[in-house]
Amino acid sequence: MEAGAQDLEVGDTSAKFEKFFRTYYSREILRVAHGYPEEKSLVVNFEDLDKYDITLAEELVRSPDAAILAAEKALKNIDLPVDTPVNIHVRFENLPATYKLLIRDIRSEDVGKFLAVEGIVRKSTDVRPKLVIGAFECERCGSVMHISQDRNKLKEPFLCESCERRGPFKLSVQESTFVDAQKILIQESLEDLRGGEHQKQLTIFFEDDLTGKITPGDRIEIVGVLRAARKRFKEKQSRVFEIFLEANSVKYVELDFEEVEVTKEDEKKITELSKDPLVYEKIRDSIAPHIYGYSDIKEAIMYQLFSSPALELPDGGRIRGDSHIIIMGEPATGKSEILQYVAKELAPRGVYASGKGTSAAGLTAAAIKDEFGDGGWTLEAGALVLADKGIACIDEFDKMETDDRGAMHEAMEQQSVSIAKAGMLATFRARCSILAAANPKYGRFDEYRAISEQVNLPPTILSRFDLIFFVRDIVEETREVAKHILDTVVSPTSITPKIEPELLRKYIAYARQNILPVLAEDARNRIEQFYVEMREVARETEDIPIPMTARQLWAIIRIARAASRVRLGNETTVEDVERAIRLVKVSLKQAGVDMETGRVDIDKIMVGVTKSQRDRLTHVLDIIKELEKEYGTAKKSEIIERAVQEGIPEREAEKAIEKLRLDGHIYDPMRDERYKVV
Repeated sequence: MEAGAQDLEVGDTSAKFEKFFRTYYSREILRVAHGYPEEKSLVVNFEDLDKYDITLAEELVRSPDAAILAAEKALKNIDLPVDTPVNIHVRFENLPATYKLLIRDIRSEDVGKFLAVEGIVRKSTDVRPKLVIGAFECERCGSVMHISQDRNKLKEPFLCESCERRGPFKLSVQESTFVDAQKILIQESLEDLRGGEHQKQLTIFFEDDLTGKITPGDRIEIVGVLRAARKRFKEKQSRVFEIFLEANSVKYVELDFEEVEVTKEDEKKITELSKDPLVYEKIRDSIAPHIYGYSDIKEAIMYQLFSSPALELPDGGRIRGDSHIIIMGEPATGKSEILQYVAKELAPRGVYASGKGTSAAGLTAAAIKDEFGDGGWTLEAGALVLADKGIACIDEFDKMETDDRGAMHEAMEQQSVSIAKAGMLATFRARCSILAAANPKYGRFDEYRAISEQVNLPPTILSRFDLIFFVRDIVEETREVAKHILDTVVSPTSITPKIEPELLRKYIAYARQNILPVLAEDARNRIEQFYVEMREVARETEDIPIPMTARQLWAIIRIARAASRVRLGNETTVEDVERAIRLVKVSLKQAGVDMETGRVDIDKIMVGVTKSQRDRLTHVLDIIKELEKEYGTAKKSEIIERAVQEGIPEREAEKAIEKLRLDGHIYDPMRDERYKVV
């Protein structure tokens, strides 16, 4: 098209836009003009444009560059009651579904078109100035020329307009015009993937007032023009082009776990299923049906999937509604299979990661220096941030480095991730449940040894899990396991889930979106009664350890409210509470029982040492103090001899001495097994 004809077409389109703005957006234009330069953009709803003039809307999609230029020209033709000139951007949002594409569906015919994509922000660069109009000074005659920059490379004048010589030219930064620019990388949403698919990514370029608002982990919808740039391969230009999106507008997409679309027909099936008296059993048995047994673990995962609504407090505090579960099991007991099934088949937003190959940055967030940011620092969201409002399944949890596990404390309790690296301070949201799996340190469990000795996990992490389960390879179940596996091979249909994964995902989504259960008075009283009774025993008798803390109380509340959601109940009843109490008791019995006394001792989980072990350590320390008073130092053989006389087994006395030494309560000044108290 010739320049004159193009100008005529832009002018005609501009006149249409001017009439449209005067009809629909007069008030918004005045508001933006008065708010300038804090506000620089007029946001136009595409539906309004489509209703006003369908051909104008189609022209915007087909030739966005010319249409947007015409729209901004139209704004300049409108007289504004402001003294200073304003340069207002026109930004369009709410494109119809026809023009909303998945990243994986973008093709060559979409280049140059106006479209919308949605995704999760994976990386973002710092906001940097981008040259828009360069002021070049001729070093021969001193004249200054202004050259518009519309390419990636700097565009210099060919000839000086005054002396007509070919430079040299110097860029005058002070006289040039710059605009803020930022580059981000988005990836497809997790719920759009199933099976072995991996997430596709797309680079987005922001300019001016769109910059500085997006951080990794945000879920956004971007409307913009799809561009293509030639790809370089070993300093040679390739015929294959890279694609990127030049953003026109961006908005946050506040989507929860319930991203899955539920139709009227689905809703009818869900309602019918919720009225089934065996709904709990059917949903539980639909979780990894190819894995034999583990009914308690599968029931706990069921409640984790449905979750409890978070409590937003009037003082600004927030108490998480998501439950955390850890399965600690011996090898070949199916832990990993359960985790992968939950992440890939059931959780609408599920992330699977292995602790063995994952760093703290990979799980939480990282500041990375790479080519994406042109050598600068970029923020990258980790697995927990990407699983925001979903479930993060972390296998080999015990194989993580100690520092990496430490980074998870904040994510598990406050459900946020804070980083302060490379001069960047940022906080990401990580409102997800964690389903973890770990192995015993020595391969098999010894039920007569403390958990802290058998699992390579500190009590500070263990205490943050609502439920802790132990999985043992039980010899008595050999025939049942073999039969189940062989039935699976001979007749795969025998392990068909009672509820298809697709329907179950929709059931979970529907419950989380629509059911906000309220705690009934009698249910509240039952929880209070149970908690007080458990604690009262410890208060009345000094020798009895504390069986539970407020963390277990919150676990009961969370599980009980989740149990209400399973049957789509808007009220949490005593029956829901009893289900929660039973699971918490199972977990405490497995994880919190002091094997010496047979009583539940929460300190076994919370601090790694039971009350009986604490008492023994104190007893041995007193013996060392007495021997030190008598002889100046306490010889190891004498400590053990006196401990045995006072009823402490020799092996336990040796362990107590070693524990006191490692904790820094005693030391061996001459390295001859003669100890002194610090």
